[in-house]
Amino acid sequence: MGEPELKKSKVSMLDVKSRSNTRSMVAFGPKSMSRLKVRRQSYGFGGVPGIRPVERTSNVAIEFKRPPLLYLPTYQLTSSYPFHLPSVQKAVDELLDEHFTDHKYSVQESPALALRLAGLLMRALKAMDFNRYRIITVVTIGQKRAQSYNNAISFLWDHERDNYVDTQREVNSAFIQVTAFGVYLD
Repeated sequence: MGEPELKKSKVSMLDVKSRSNTRSMVAFGPKSMSRLKVRRQSYGFGGVPGIRPVERTSNVAIEFKRPPLLYLPTYQLTSSYPFHLPSVQKAVDELLDEHFTDHKYSVQESPALALRLAGLLMRALKAMDFNRYRIITVVTIGQKRAQSYNNAISFLWDHERDNYVDTQREVNSAFIQVTAFGVYLD
């Protein structure tokens, strides 16, 4: 007689466990089951060109090949072509002579001109191919209405390698300030 009672108790324990699982599913709803699906991890290489997923080696994630090493470290600490102030100043002056000499301040046109000048100057300075430098250009155009203008930019600076060119111009209705930074990359 002891055995049938034992079997009933085992069955009843399994029933209790399955009932508790269905209760938890009812309590959280069917959407909570989607959280239990295992997501494929991409390790952040999904959008990088040249890295393709290879065959699946496990059920958890896809493994990726690393791209071939193109350049070996040179351990170079100085630039072979440093940020050259006279050539940058010449490029800024040419750009302002071409685009800002006849400018009249306009609420619609002046911000667009500032963006266009910053992009043109950035492309011109990157074409000079300063080795190991990050180029930052800041262009500000303001209307002259008897107000004062103060500008401050702050970041870490290496006084031996980093440099900048700052140029201001004025016309009847507007002023412009163009600053081009050459920040050395380690």
